[in-house]
Order: sequence, then structure tokens, then C-alpha cells
Amino acid sequence: MRRAAGVMAAASLALPGPAPAIAQAPPVPPPAEQHTADCRAPVFATDQLVCADPALRALDSEVATLLAEAGPPAASRWIEAQDQWFLRRSRCAFAADHRACAEAAYRERLALLRPLDPALARQPVRCEPPGIAAIAIGLDRIVLVDRAGKVAGAAAADAGESSWQPFLTATRRKATFAIRTSAGDAQRCRR
Repeated sequence: MRRAAGVMAAASLALPGPAPAIAQAPPVPPPAEQHTADCRAPVFATDQLVCADPALRALDSEVATLLAEAGPPAASRWIEAQDQWFLRRSRCAFAADHRACAEAAYRERLALLRPLDPALARQPVRCEPPGIAAIAIGLDRIVLVDRAGKVAGAAAADAGESSWQPFLTATRRKATFAIRTSAGDAQRCRR
């Protein structure tokens, strides 16, 4: 009898009825759009790393200066949108080599943003499909130049040993250049 009373009491607790009101926290808004580290109030782990490391902070400052001067580059087949690059850079926080990944990310972006040295020889190329008219090879980058003479893409010459996956790679084998994006878009050009 006692057991039946205990079961009845437990069953009465499980009866449907109005649920008690639970206070819900308001949704967290997404972070403000940024193109470089925010060292005034770093939220992302990679921002915190960059802001605490003088060498990375210098790279970030150069990216910020170049963006302020010319604005973010227009995304295209060979150029990753600035917000997408920043998002990938922020994901370096999940890499075992967080610092090396972030440094490679900045070097890749600077390869695109730095002005093309006019003294750098542009090698005319024929590409299939057409669109790239020349390739300029510098110490730190390989730059794709369109028919109007503007930078159409840039690949850092050396990503170093890191987990960073560059958006654009350009490799040279004799007179042929193989160009590939991380999304698998590819093109071959010949001098």
C-alpha cells in the first residue's frame, strides 16, 4: 500500500500542466564586422593573440593601413573577400600552431594588398580561359595581373610551415604557371 502511494505521488508530479516560467537570456548579437584585429576590445582568440604579439600586431597594422588607403579588394575568382579572409584568419585559433597559422594568414593577405612594385618585371602569359594577361614574380609573392594592368590575385610565395591553407596558390614549372584557389578553381598559364 505504501508503495502504491509512492507511485501515485510520483505519477502526480509527471502530470501535464503549465510549465514553470524560466527566464531566458536575450540572444547574443553577432560580433561587429571587422577586417583586422580590434585591439581596443579583442573578442576573438586570434585577435587576442595578435594584440599581444608585437610582430603580428605590426602585420595587422599594415593590413589595416593598406585597407584604409585603398579599401578592401573586390572579391573575384582569384581574390577572397576581406570578410571571408578575416573569418578564416580567426579560425587559426583552432589550430595547434595558432601563431604560425595567423602569421601565414597575414603574409598571404599582404601579398595581395601591397602595391605592385613598378620595377617588378611582368611576364606576359596566355591563359585558358583568358583573363590574366601577365604574372609578376616578387620575392614574397606571385601576382596575377589582368588586361587593365590591375592586380587580379596574389599568392604568397611561401606560407611557411603552418596549418594555414592559402586561398590562392600559384606554382611555376618552367614556362607554365598552375593557379588554384582553395575552392578548387584552377587555371594554367604559359609564358
